[in-house]
Amino acid sequence: MGWINEAELSEEERRKIRRQMRNRAILRWFGRLAGRLLTRIEVTGKENIPTEGPVIFAANHLSTYDAVLMLVHLPPQTQILGPGDFKLLWPANIIVENIGIIMVKRGAVDRHSMREMEKVLKNGGFLGLFPEGGTWEKGLEDVKSGAAYLSATTGATIVPIALGNTYQVWSKMFRLKRPKVTMHFCEPMPPVQLSGDRKTRQQELQDASVELMKRIFEHLPPSDQKFYLEMPRRRYRGILTFEPSIALDTTSDFSGIAELVSKPNLFSPLHRNAKLPLKPFTSHLGRFVTAEELDVAARSLLTAFENDFKGFLEYRLGEEKEQRILGDLKELVSVAQHAAKESAKVKFDVQMWLAEG
Repeated sequence: MGWINEAELSEEERRKIRRQMRNRAILRWFGRLAGRLLTRIEVTGKENIPTEGPVIFAANHLSTYDAVLMLVHLPPQTQILGPGDFKLLWPANIIVENIGIIMVKRGAVDRHSMREMEKVLKNGGFLGLFPEGGTWEKGLEDVKSGAAYLSATTGATIVPIALGNTYQVWSKMFRLKRPKVTMHFCEPMPPVQLSGDRKTRQQELQDASVELMKRIFEHLPPSDQKFYLEMPRRRYRGILTFEPSIALDTTSDFSGIAELVSKPNLFSPLHRNAKLPLKPFTSHLGRFVTAEELDVAARSLLTAFENDFKGFLEYRLGEEKEQRILGDLKELVSVAQHAAKESAKVKFDVQMWLAEG
């Protein structure tokens, strides 16, 4: 890789890096072939790809397929970031282990990955990342400041990348619908400049991050633009129904858990990756289940958020919504216990609407 001085490495480390680069080349070839067969890919703006670093390639992020696009279409020496805060599924786990991705523990202070990223850029390398931090459904301004921080501290140019029509694209690909996917390299942005005032530093970084997302937004297809604009306006309510009917003493509208289960990308790591028993909220959402199943699902989520997935909600939704969801789950445990005493089944439905813009 271009930023690495192989003379400083042991023979074993050099062999490892060369093996990773061979694996990347193979994966890029298969990725290009799969992209042509399963999608109608359109890549534009390649003239905006710099030939020298340091460069940060920063793309919007609505699907895990975005990582494939970055790996395939960015310069081969680009170092890419990946999620290190939960267990990846096959084949992603095998790929990550063999191509040398920097794994980031999101929602925690991860100094090791930050040093690795800075090392790449300070040595004139290329770095590919997603400034939103993940694929969960969010608004345009719900962006992290990491890319702006790295640019400001290393003097790296930022190349915004607009990835279009990738939300839920895997299901379309598996059904052989060959969806149109777009990838546009926008005009490079100069390194982020900070005033030096510690009191305004974080706001300056956030402003630069929002400006980056606005540059990307301009080159997204209308359907994705609509998605980003609608997400902050979505409101949720959870509705419980019992069979037979029972009296329920609760003032909660269960809006927190309703939002969580209504966002496929946000919710999928909990039931697909962690394999938590979440029947009432997955394929059986809106169907009657036993009170015991609701109790198990709510307790499983509470345990996960206290242990393996600690910080998961706060990083993605903020502290206020995290507390709301935890409160909803505790209330659902109480509800399940009450329903069990009455030998009643329970159904959890979600209502969603758009608030006035």
